Amino acid sequence: MRILIVGDIHGELGELAGLLVRARDRHGVSAAIQLGDFGFSAGTLDRFRRSGLPFPIPVHAIDGNHEDHRWLEKERRRGACERWREEFGLHYHARASTERFGASRIGFLGGALHVDRPQDLHSPSRTTNFVQRHQRERAGALFNRERPELLVTHSCPAGIGIGMRGDPAFREGLSLYVKGAGFDPGPQDDCGEAELTRLWEGLGYRPAAWVFGHFHTPHSAVVDGVRFACPGLPFAGDGFLVWDADALRLELLEKC
Repeated sequence: MRILIVGDIHGELGELAGLLVRARDRHGVSAAIQLGDFGFSAGTLDRFRRSGLPFPIPVHAIDGNHEDHRWLEKERRRGACERWREEFGLHYHARASTERFGASRIGFLGGALHVDRPQDLHSPSRTTNFVQRHQRERAGALFNRERPELLVTHSCPAGIGIGMRGDPAFREGLSLYVKGAGFDPGPQDDCGEAELTRLWEGLGYRPAAWVFGHFHTPHSAVVDGVRFACPGLPFAGDGFLVWDADALRLELLEKC
């Protein structure tokens, strides 16, 4: 089973559908994983619904930081995820979950910090854009128990040697909205999420690979034998990743 790994699409569901047709026909993928900043909102899904064109292959998505998180949580509690699977071929994976694909198991943990605006904390549901401690702890317990070979997050761990560099354009926002709110994004040349660092440090095993989006640029590094990879933006021709769920490895595609 071959699975296309897709970066941030920010609500461009029609473009994603066209990309998936090409990937299916040219590269034999039978499913896709979208790495957050899908664009979850009532308006985005309503527009896609009016197009009358479901995804050509199943799309498995996590949330990023640019979603309507309050709406998403409300819809999830109302059972909308089952309707989305039937209507669109869209599978939403809540924070701290796993699913089997072919011979592999994949672990999901969405969410990330804002660098361009204040962090969201919605009461009484307490939904947030960022990964909360209890979500990270739940994910760590689940992943250590089920040992998924691939981990899927929106951002990446900070300060462990992945080498993601923060965009200089967000330096002021980083200081104001991240550090100013008490969060540690790690060093400028190895940035990410502190909760994901704690997840990494608490894993009692090492997965084959860990994929993430958020940074809008392709990147790859090996840390302690684990391949960390970001595919970049899907509509900018940045390159694409494929997870071979039977061989348990990542492949790089030049284009779809």
